[in-house]
Amino acid sequence: MDAHTPENGSIDLAALMASAFHELKNTIGHLTLTLDEAADRCSGCDAELADARTTCHRVSDRLVQLLTLYKSDADSLRLNVEAHSPADFIAELAAEATTLCGDRARILVDSAHAPPFWFFDRYLVAIALNNAVHNALTHGRDEIHLSARAIDGEPWFEVADNGPGFPDAILATGGHLPARSERGTGLGLYFAHVVARAHHNHGKSGDLQLANAPGARVRLTLP
Repeated sequence: MDAHTPENGSIDLAALMASAFHELKNTIGHLTLTLDEAADRCSGCDAELADARTTCHRVSDRLVQLLTLYKSDADSLRLNVEAHSPADFIAELAAEATTLCGDRARILVDSAHAPPFWFFDRYLVAIALNNAVHNALTHGRDEIHLSARAIDGEPWFEVADNGPGFPDAILATGGHLPARSERGTGLGLYFAHVVARAHHNHGKSGDLQLANAPGARVRLTLP
């Protein structure tokens, strides 16, 4: 009997969708890798190839987000919390963003006031922040700021651009609920909120804050 078909013969649609997401994620991942290798081989990567790479990364991230949210709804989301250097972490994100955007934008990093280490799930936090980076590449102009700092002993990561900022519909929810706008569904921001809230420490939970300052700013605080 198929793994998605219970004994009564009905189809477990949720499990089937999860498997479909896995399959699509692997397919998009292969396409993303192919485009990345093509970009590495060409010295003057044109705008069309750069846009295709960004689109593939966005689709791949969105599928991972959907799978993670499915696990969260099914009470099976488990964090892999370990000690990491926020400065090294944000530098790695900046390096990935620089490789992806080419000469379309400058990536500026500020981690001078980051704590030496903190405990968080690097994989999930990276997906959440990469979503903000990809949004900045799509909707920003020519600068993306990546920051890692600590306020009152709690670190936060921030992605900001110099574009037109968030639409009112997105700001109204603060990323706590998906909100349809001309920029998309808000699913990536909702995912970042779930990841932030899943981090707990001494009775506190993480938080996600959005603002226009004046471009879009995403700040993820960890307890």
